[in-house]
Amino acid sequence: MGGQTQNSGGPICQICGAQRLRAVEGFDSLPRITSDCRGYPAGGRLFVCMACGGVQKLPDGEWLREIREIYSGYKVYYQSGGEEQIVFDRASGVPRRRSEVIIGRLAAACGFGGKGTALDVGCGNGATIRAMSAALEGWSLSGHELEGAPLQLPDVPGFAKLYTGPLAAINTSFDLVTMIHSLEHFPSPMDALAALRPIVGAGRLFIEVCNIDENPFDILIADHLIHLSPVSIRILLERAGYTNVSVAADWAPKEISALAMAGDALRPGADSSVITEDGLGETVNRRMSGYTAWLKTMVDTATGLAGDKAPFGIFGTSIASTWLASQMEGKIEFFVDEDESRAGREHMGRPIVLPGGIPDGGNVFVALAPSIAGSIAARLSGLPCRFITPPPLQIGWRRP
Repeated sequence: MGGQTQNSGGPICQICGAQRLRAVEGFDSLPRITSDCRGYPAGGRLFVCMACGGVQKLPDGEWLREIREIYSGYKVYYQSGGEEQIVFDRASGVPRRRSEVIIGRLAAACGFGGKGTALDVGCGNGATIRAMSAALEGWSLSGHELEGAPLQLPDVPGFAKLYTGPLAAINTSFDLVTMIHSLEHFPSPMDALAALRPIVGAGRLFIEVCNIDENPFDILIADHLIHLSPVSIRILLERAGYTNVSVAADWAPKEISALAMAGDALRPGADSSVITEDGLGETVNRRMSGYTAWLKTMVDTATGLAGDKAPFGIFGTSIASTWLASQMEGKIEFFVDEDESRAGREHMGRPIVLPGGIPDGGNVFVALAPSIAGSIAARLSGLPCRFITPPPLQIGWRRP
């Protein structure tokens, strides 16, 4: 692991292999958050590849130390007692568990029928395997995780085996291999994808990751090494030796869904055929600098609103809302969440209420990207409270 980090010419891009990384100014002063929603100190470094526009951190000694620290006390979906988060299903128009949405779309896209075998890499507490069990009747389902992962699925129809240790130690292939929000955690994504090629065999690889084009908060997650876009995930997969790559950005909000098949070999150099425009790296670097400034402005805006005499809360209990609350020094009185498995609990020592439980006349800051925050505020505008959306992202660029 980590074999793609650097050579005599300096650190290399984890996505295209070029030695043209540039640091994003100002990022190191931003407090961060972990992927299991716990505040984490400032001090990280963020880079953009000037060749392909890939956004990433360095898998150096400090980053490896930090992820060991983070994973030593990792708690999956603690806000809901282990229940996976709810997302808005764009196909059905109703809120559903994220894995149910993704696996449902995957099954429809691939036309899976009859019996098959599947492996979920980075299976966590088994949310994706449970969704597979419901959608892929008759399939044999396995998971892969770190040693000591809290996976207990003897009651799930079709569950076969939990693999632990190096991916290269898995000596069988599967009809379907999934990586649901796990690729970005590997110290060397290229090495991980290369190790998976014989495991994918003649089957298919499916990857779900955050979409950095739509989610500014992803750069704050300390244990995410790479922050992928539809362009950069295609570069990464093709360079790692995968073919028939298909990328979608509409299966789940703010996320990328990618399907691929295993090719014959790793492609060692950057592939200029998938780098879409001159100056892409400069453009992405400006966008990441814009994200950094916007995040700082959002904290200032929310902190000012919390000084009002009206009750003040934050919408959501996941990455964005937890990060914002951690910067506001106890000025939050409540959290709002539409997920009934979270309502009635506490988060960061504050109660979680459903929208109907917001105090009359209260101010609720919607800590999400402006386009999503605006749609939520409009949908809930009939409640006797005020929803405040973040300042606009005035960066002036969006990938096609």
